[in-house]
Amino acid sequence: QTAASIQGMGAGIIPQVLDLDIIDEVVAVHSTDAEKISRDLWMMGLPVGVSSGAIVSAATKVAARPESAGKLIVAIIPSFGERYFTHPMFSEIKKEAEEMKKQPLPEPFDNTLYGFPSARG
Repeated sequence: QTAASIQGMGAGIIPQVLDLDIIDEVVAVHSTDAEKISRDLWMMGLPVGVSSGAIVSAATKVAARPESAGKLIVAIIPSFGERYFTHPMFSEIKKEAEEMKKQPLPEPFDNTLYGFPSARG
């Protein structure tokens, strides 16, 4: 794994606006894991880059810890994947997603709980 395996990470640059005193921990994520999570998120309808996959992977690792049981874990994805729609790395995901068939949500799923005007959205 090289430093540039996950775009935007590993360059060794610490932004001046980053207050290192408020960071409790850095969670290591292998680029292979970040790529898998990124792909999984794409297939769930959330197109993101590999660095966002790394963020979600790290949050998943923290959530799996016994001391995290019953706690809410939040992962902030700082960008959307619109820039990746035409990137060759995601061409296979795009093809697979385009071949997917729409399926109705399972009953009873009430979208009015989420602000939609009807139960089926």
